[in-house]
Amino acid sequence: MNLENVSSVYSGKRNRCCCGCAGKHSYASIHQEWSGKNRGYSVSDDEVNDRTVKSIYNKVMNKLTHGTTYAKIANGCYTAETDTRLYVVYFKE
Repeated sequence: MNLENVSSVYSGKRNRCCCGCAGKHSYASIHQEWSGKNRGYSVSDDEVNDRTVKSIYNKVMNKLTHGTTYAKIANGCYTAETDTRLYVVYFKE
């Protein structure tokens, strides 16, 4: 669960899907090529944002560390919620 293993993150409206219609996916530069292969088409440079990846990673890991009821684990990713936002961290498999 290290930052170096994060392939992408998502930030969007709570209680909505994570397709990107209600939020945004950002990708880690170190895994840009792998992420493109994993999703089936390349990740463009404007989708890469290491600062956003680190920020959302820290938010989710902080909630996990402090044991809030909003944090949960689901199939290779970690999520955290606030009253209005959903944050997801996807780890490289």
